[in-house]
Amino acid sequence: MFTIRCFFLSIFILSIQPIYAQKKTATKQTDLVEILVKTFKISRKPKPPDSKPVSFSVIPISTTNSGGKQILVSSFNAAFVLGKDEKTNYSSVFFLPYTDFAENKGFGLKYNLFTPRNIWNLPGELRISNLTEYSYGLGSSSQPSDQFRINFNNFRFNFIANHRIYKAIYGGLGLSFDRNFSVAVFEVPTNPGEYEKYGIGTQPSYSATGVVFNLLHDNRKNSINPDDGLYLQAVLRVNPSWLSNDDLWSSIYLDGRRYFRLDHPKRRIVAVSAFYWGSFGRTPYFNLPGTQLELSGRSGRGYPSARFRGKQMFYLEGEYRFDLSRNGLFGGVAFLNFQSLTDVNNNYGGLNAAIGAGARIKFNKKSGTNLAIDFGVAPNSFQVYIGLGEFF
Repeated sequence: MFTIRCFFLSIFILSIQPIYAQKKTATKQTDLVEILVKTFKISRKPKPPDSKPVSFSVIPISTTNSGGKQILVSSFNAAFVLGKDEKTNYSSVFFLPYTDFAENKGFGLKYNLFTPRNIWNLPGELRISNLTEYSYGLGSSSQPSDQFRINFNNFRFNFIANHRIYKAIYGGLGLSFDRNFSVAVFEVPTNPGEYEKYGIGTQPSYSATGVVFNLLHDNRKNSINPDDGLYLQAVLRVNPSWLSNDDLWSSIYLDGRRYFRLDHPKRRIVAVSAFYWGSFGRTPYFNLPGTQLELSGRSGRGYPSARFRGKQMFYLEGEYRFDLSRNGLFGGVAFLNFQSLTDVNNNYGGLNAAIGAGARIKFNKKSGTNLAIDFGVAPNSFQVYIGLGEFF
């Protein structure tokens, strides 16, 4: 009940209308692509007036950390509009290949599409990978000494088809499929550890197939870098026996995000995000809620992926986004987040906080895509993130 009350309190905060509106400025905006074109005198042919341009953003190499290994990551983003600009939201596709030339390699594809006049919204994800990650058992009170290492292959597919019901409200159905195989556990601190004690979905090969019911409100014009708007989502996943699931379980995911524009000559945004993620029944270990384990994979900056895991999770984050230059080329962010998860007895163990700041360089002004470099600090943890786009 504590988590549900916290979530709905957060939704109330998110629903408050902004007091200030941003002043319009005539300052010409620029981006990294424009600067490179001018510096190297690259010729750009004008496009036909009836064409639908695609804005590309690319990071050839960045790094992240998983299982104690440095991973080289490339990030490709394409943003485009499938209908008339004033009636259709931006669609986006992210392609993320990565490797450490040893234990971690694979690629991910994430997309969020809007058909003309926003009649359909089609979000989804595809991931094929070989991963090594550290896990720490269940709950917010797990300690670094509880750490153990898991190596596994993963195939994940998520697809939802949302149809517009009224204005920015959508309803939809989807399918989620997860398969983990060649699962091996190393460096277990105690024998047996919590991983073995939990025992659901911990065998060397395991699959889960779920039917997804989705309800969505999204009036953000550009999901890559929102200026304002309200995003609310409720997702119910059920995993019935007729889809050949070995264990019966379900999950619910409630997500709210609010963006406030402030009155200032330069761009100033206050962004707030909160979600509740609960699992019920015999939920497999790899499908339990956890840090950066939700579909967007953006929670808990300051902590490594899967640092906390449990049957129930509550998350809250606030971020202040600001331009440093009037032309929008350089900017920054400051953020604070909290997460709380239940332990093996389904009891919450307090809040885990992280704080950080980051730099922004406008990569593509048309799509609003930023090159993001963030630094997150938490107890016993320091993380660096380099990528394209905002975290939420």
